[in-house]
Amino acid sequence: MMENKIEYIRAFINSANAFPGKLFAENSLRGDVQPSVEPEIGRFLSFLVHLTGARRVLELGTSNGCSALWFLDALKENNGSLVTIDSKERLHHEAVRNIEEAGYSEMVTPVYGDAEAEAARLEGGFDIIFQDCGKYLYPKMHECLTGLLKPGGLLIADDTLFSLEPGIRANLGKYTDEYNRMIFADERFFSCILPVGHGLTLSFKK
Repeated sequence: MMENKIEYIRAFINSANAFPGKLFAENSLRGDVQPSVEPEIGRFLSFLVHLTGARRVLELGTSNGCSALWFLDALKENNGSLVTIDSKERLHHEAVRNIEEAGYSEMVTPVYGDAEAEAARLEGGFDIIFQDCGKYLYPKMHECLTGLLKPGGLLIADDTLFSLEPGIRANLGKYTDEYNRMIFADERFFSCILPVGHGLTLSFKK
């Protein structure tokens, strides 16, 4: 039944640029990349850009560019821009090629380096920040990202229900659980968790 729901939802997802869906399908067959955001989450990220009119987005954890492409599909409508950071050199270069092939190079600042160190160098005022980097960084980077996010902005964290899953994800889940407790206790934010994918925590900065 759940698989039928996913298939039903994905049948409606038709990005203006077909590249993100193509990349997700290719990545699903590979063993050398982290799983990409699911199409339904990617579509939701695009939806949030449209909903908020976001023009500046920061992504932590580029991988080879799948989620970046979902953001860029929407940001092009707002004349927006994306800063995306990844610490794996091979994936960074692959993402740069994928973004170029999709025609979005001029909208992106791709950064190769440690997310914590590189984020500390950025100027604030981001409309949306998307966390999909090392899970141990979620609680560690909370104050930095809060400072980079403008009032009225959205802080989005992926994979935040890992603590409810078995194996290695449960081990990583101690960090996402810590993050969830931290963000819900932070009175500067209004937060909710959506049970999509492996969990998505959305926090609105008051």
